[in-house]
Amino acid sequence: MRRSFLLAVALACVVPVGARAATGVPPPVLERYGAVTIVRQDDPLGHLVGVEYVLEAGLDRETMHQSGLAALTAATVLRTPVAVAPGSAPVPLERAIADRGGSIDYVVDPHDVRFYLEILSRDAPAALQCFAQALRAPDFSPATLRAARSALAARIAEHQNSALQVGLDMLDRADAKNANAGLPALGDVASLARLLPNDVATFYHTFYRRGGSVVSAVGRTDRVAPESLRALADALPAGSSQAVPSGVERLRGLSRELIAHRSVASPWLVAQYPAPGIDSKDFGPMLVLAAFVRRTLSDIAGIPGVVTQSFAARATGAVYSYDRTPARMVLYVNGAIGDPSRTFATALSVVNILSQTKLKGSIQRFKTVAAGNFAIGATDLESRAWLAAVFAQSGGSPDFLDRALTAIAATTPQDVQRVARRYLGNPTVALVLPRDGVPLGQ
Repeated sequence: MRRSFLLAVALACVVPVGARAATGVPPPVLERYGAVTIVRQDDPLGHLVGVEYVLEAGLDRETMHQSGLAALTAATVLRTPVAVAPGSAPVPLERAIADRGGSIDYVVDPHDVRFYLEILSRDAPAALQCFAQALRAPDFSPATLRAARSALAARIAEHQNSALQVGLDMLDRADAKNANAGLPALGDVASLARLLPNDVATFYHTFYRRGGSVVSAVGRTDRVAPESLRALADALPAGSSQAVPSGVERLRGLSRELIAHRSVASPWLVAQYPAPGIDSKDFGPMLVLAAFVRRTLSDIAGIPGVVTQSFAARATGAVYSYDRTPARMVLYVNGAIGDPSRTFATALSVVNILSQTKLKGSIQRFKTVAAGNFAIGATDLESRAWLAAVFAQSGGSPDFLDRALTAIAATTPQDVQRVARRYLGNPTVALVLPRDGVPLGQ
């Protein structure tokens, strides 16, 4: 579905009830398959199928000495040889999907690991069969593990060159409820070198269970038999996994400032505030508040008019991450725009003032912007599959679009003020500085 169409829908439909009906797209349909939740979103206008498979095998299943094990296990599944057709020579799952014009990848979260497969609808049944085959019998041989480790090391190097990602990783460690949940999502090169095939095999057999998992499909799902989605669940043993207890030391002292030096061209500020989950009455107001903060940051940064919108979006922003636990709002500023010290201080002070000042006038404009932002952020298949899974896990309807637009429509100025005072208090701040050690403002 085109982005412009969804944006028009969002802008026109900031109404209390039935926002989904105006889109003409059927709402997600939920099915309970034993201990597995299956969500289907049919899109008759599309040609692709996207499938998100969410398993309770994330960072909180690692011990503190196994950093990167969850990611290495997922990478091993992707490189497990599968037979595309009876009698054919096995090829790695990732290649088997790519040879049909599709893609498959994974993301490691504090609690979950999620695989995402996207392919033409006509090839979806065969691709899902290959995926289920790899899940049933992953290859833990040294050769497969070596290939997985090499690919993972390349991703780690890429992450370390992203100032925003480095800052988010620092904040993850600071607010993790369990210490292992705050480990780097991909681990590090040194920790990966210590992991052996038996470590990966043990992690897989212990934590890759169907209990609590979610299979979320979107696109031309009418061309995918229900059995194909259920086969993903059946590929794993019954039962559920438990997180590994790991104590965490809380931040001590008055300062909540974290500092790292990386090979980046300019300093970055990444500040984190607590935020409500999607099942909270504060969900809608926080979406509106995030839209307000995002616009304010753009204004105070003094972004020149010649700067493209895409660059401006990368240079400053506010992201309300309602799809993680615990939820958070993060604001970030690239110090390359203007004077870093002044820009950073102004950004934090403006948010602090916002939490203490009474709002006046209409917030309709920001409600419209919040609705449009949410709709645009849910246009591609992967986002839609993931959001449906998140909302299904929270209980109630998996119809993320209707729930979000309804929550935004019901938001009042008093709600926004209350949420600002409750959540925009003392942030945890991460500063990512260039390695040359040049002080801010010089």
